[in-house]
Amino acid sequence: MKKTLIILLATMIINCSGGTSDEVTVITLGSLGNEMKYDTTEFTVKAGSKVKLTMKNNASLDFMGEMLHNVVILLDESQASNVVKYAEMNGGTPLASNTILAMTVLADKQEEASVEFTAPKKPGKYLYICTYIAHGATMRGYMIVE
Repeated sequence: MKKTLIILLATMIINCSGGTSDEVTVITLGSLGNEMKYDTTEFTVKAGSKVKLTMKNNASLDFMGEMLHNVVILLDESQASNVVKYAEMNGGTPLASNTILAMTVLADKQEEASVEFTAPKKPGKYLYICTYIAHGATMRGYMIVE
């Protein structure tokens, strides 16, 4: 009986210990209906934390034409125009580079795309954009790292 009680108490203490470094911050953002805008233009994460970002394309299936979206988080905001330019030359898919922290694949109407990454250890504002053709100017927001 004492062993069972000790094991039970130890398990409770471990499970209530306030978290581990394996915790993941889950962020979900989406497109604003059929507009070329995100429904969330700012979110906050802790420096060095693990993050799972899901982008939901909320464009309606009956929308005429293509409406693909992604999320690309930049380490260097000054490189946004270059990232968009090269992505547009690649059908909207960005080319991996050292200026990109994380990126989802392009999601079609009513689809989701996710990416897991570690937030920078340096606090600051990190621009995120959609790199699909002509979306980069209006689909923007900031990840705030504290």
